[in-house]
Amino acid sequence: MLIRSVQTDDIAALAALAGELGYPTSSEEMARRMAGLDDRDAVFVADEDSVCVGWIQASIVESLETGRFAEIRALVVSATRRSSGIGAALVGAVEKWAAAKACPRIRVRSNVVRERTHRFYERLGFRVTKSQKVFDKG
Repeated sequence: MLIRSVQTDDIAALAALAGELGYPTSSEEMARRMAGLDDRDAVFVADEDSVCVGWIQASIVESLETGRFAEIRALVVSATRRSSGIGAALVGAVEKWAAAKACPRIRVRSNVVRERTHRFYERLGFRVTKSQKVFDKG
């Protein structure tokens, strides 16, 4: 398995994997989203024999309230490949990227119903620091 930066050829696989996680997305929409990223964003993929089996997105956040940190925005591994170390390898890539960007802290948010995901992050050394509600408008 190879962890590498995302490429344009990966867009269809990213969209399909987002759908597996419960966020159906077309390749066209994923391409539009990718086009909006900049140097404060990173997307890494797990490549097995030229097949994208997982991906992670992280962003640098400059917060007046809490200071600079990196945030994992999304992490998905193919249902057929979960619990095989791919997620941990993708998080490791973000950790290296964040260190190179001088981010001393990495944050991740996880839906309260994703208990397996919570255990995954706790095994990697993350700890719960607060619970909150998310409000959307529009």
